[in-house]
Amino acid sequence: MAAKKSIASMSTLQRCLQTIAPLTLLVILLLVLHWQTEGKMIASGNLRNVVVRNIPLALIAIGETVVIIAGHIDLGVGSVMALAAVSGGLLVNRGVPFPAAVAIAVAVGVGCGMINGLVTTKAKMPSFVVTLAMMGLARGVALVITDAQTVSGEFGFMGDIINNRVLGLPTGIWLLLAVAALVHTALAYTVFGRGIYALGANTQAAHLSGIRTDRTLTWLFVIEGALVGLAGLVNMMQNASAEPTMAGGIELDAIAAVVIGGASLSGGQGSVGGTLVGVAIMAVLINGCNLLDVPNQWSKVIIAPLIVIAVLYDRWLKSKTRAA
Repeated sequence: MAAKKSIASMSTLQRCLQTIAPLTLLVILLLVLHWQTEGKMIASGNLRNVVVRNIPLALIAIGETVVIIAGHIDLGVGSVMALAAVSGGLLVNRGVPFPAAVAIAVAVGVGCGMINGLVTTKAKMPSFVVTLAMMGLARGVALVITDAQTVSGEFGFMGDIINNRVLGLPTGIWLLLAVAALVHTALAYTVFGRGIYALGANTQAAHLSGIRTDRTLTWLFVIEGALVGLAGLVNMMQNASAEPTMAGGIELDAIAAVVIGGASLSGGQGSVGGTLVGVAIMAVLINGCNLLDVPNQWSKVIIAPLIVIAVLYDRWLKSKTRAA
């Protein structure tokens, strides 16, 4: 009994440390850049703009979080995001009411997610292989249906919708907060959420305990697909256009944010709050480079070792838990 309590306490400590480390890094970054930029970094208008610009990345990263917690990965989110966005834009241009176009665009993301989940579970294929194929398929379809041209039109009203302020904040930020709160609640306080962690920790044990692992995993890809479709719509609304080549490489940024935020690529751990902190760290680095007139490439140079450090930190915490 004492041993179990010790393991539980170490596990709790591990989760706390995984949350505290990235949050501490974010605070340090903000303070250093605030000093270097003479107060421009923490100016309310600048921070609000940083958040608004990174809403699509945050939505995708939240979806990637639930998949990574389950011990899988999705490499096709950028291509699916582009396909959903251009689908919505083309529908609006053809006279489809905007709410219907939104629903269909999200359904495109859901459909792609369902395909990923079903092929992964039914064919027993690695998810990175399946989603790598989806990356090429979705991008190709997006290019074909648009003739590789940007989709634009009378989209000005979309910007009004997403940027309209409610209680002082743009609608897009409220949308992100609502999604984050919903997914966090599902992960932390529901049987379904506990099943996701169990699936990532040990798939066979989860199956033997009565969890329908294949169905759960398929639903996770569907949820992620919906969030990816939503991210594509937000991007289109912010830019008043949709490009079939948009979001190239965003899947790597999303995975990096999840890992920096404390999730383990081996599955079984992670949180929405940690992921949002990871997104914030990346966004602050990029914005800081812009304010200091440093080329954006340097932010990538900084983020790359952060990923390695996050993984090493995770392994160190696990080794301490096992030692205890």
